[in-house]
Amino acid sequence: MKKHLLSMLGIGGLIFVGLLVSGRSASEALYLAAVLACPVMMVGMMLMMRGQQHDDDHPTDEVTKQGAVATDAERTEVAADHRHR
Repeated sequence: MKKHLLSMLGIGGLIFVGLLVSGRSASEALYLAAVLACPVMMVGMMLMMRGQQHDDDHPTDEVTKQGAVATDAERTEVAADHRHR
């Protein structure tokens, strides 16, 4: 949480300085930096996550009737029971 807050402040600061350099007043630049920090960080995180590979070899967890997550052994056992019927 602390890292996220520091990142938000850093991005907001960069936006603030950029707006000041572009000729905005300090109050307008501060307001726009606060408003734009969140969406800019969200787009940045989405772009960073886009390059990550996801391993699709892992089976999805199945929830049993009791609400517990079924293990691979339990799934195999259930499948064998259904084949023998």
